Amino acid sequence: MNSKTITVICGDKREIYLVESLLNLKTRLILIGFENQAGLVNLIKNHANIELSEDLDASLISSDVVILPMPGIDNNGVIRSTCFKYSLVFNEDIARLMKPNVLVLVGFASPYLKYMADKYGFNLVETADTDHLAILNAIPSAEGAIAKAMELTPITIHGSNSLVIGFGRVGTTLARMLKGLGANTHVAARKNEQLARAFEMSCKPIKLENLDTILDKMDIVFNTVPAMVLDASKLKVLNKRSVIIDLATAPGGVDYYAAKELNIIAYLAPGLPGIVAPQTAGKILGEVYPQIILKHFGITGRV
Repeated sequence: MNSKTITVICGDKREIYLVESLLNLKTRLILIGFENQAGLVNLIKNHANIELSEDLDASLISSDVVILPMPGIDNNGVIRSTCFKYSLVFNEDIARLMKPNVLVLVGFASPYLKYMADKYGFNLVETADTDHLAILNAIPSAEGAIAKAMELTPITIHGSNSLVIGFGRVGTTLARMLKGLGANTHVAARKNEQLARAFEMSCKPIKLENLDTILDKMDIVFNTVPAMVLDASKLKVLNKRSVIIDLATAPGGVDYYAAKELNIIAYLAPGLPGIVAPQTAGKILGEVYPQIILKHFGITGRV
């Protein structure tokens, strides 16, 4: 790996802890957007193979691996990050000059990024969809969602009527935590096996298409489904004192215009791991990403 170059673009504080793990690969590391990350000062001083850069084009063109922020790139090519005071754009001029078979890692890939990967032939890996990362990330996501609900509601989680929409990795972890806190936990899902699992966990299962029948009784609604599940018609049925925590990838699964019109508190909260637990979330990335990189280059073993 000594001859390889990895470029890491800062999205939030998670990447500080990711960089620490990438050092074990013994590659050249180019860091973009890390100038104000105090936690990296000592690392940079002690490692000659790390360099800070403000030149996105030159850095990506020279890279064998590009690590984008977990939220990725929007459909205009703008890199989603909290580390920059200006917009960084990943455009076709850069993509066409990147190395053949360059590995690009991102949490969530927009249609724009997928189009670029297809057109210019780079290896795009959408890491948030891998079991290893998604299951571990579900923990800080669920904790962060519950913390936000506690902040926005005047009641305790214990004894509340709480609804989890979607019963994938995050939904399952979230429902388990809510049960542990004493919430009357309801789970809405499409698949019978998911509803059976919710029942086995002592949650109250309900078919997603029957959501209207319980919305007026809910105090807190957590959505994990990346589709419009809480449209205007559903929100009109919802208990107006309810709080919605939407964990789905932007633009989320809630009609936010309708929620505002109905005076319903609806909070879009993607990327919670990087907000509420950046150290834990960054170390999770640091456990998963090096293995993906080694596999890409046909190297066995662990760092």
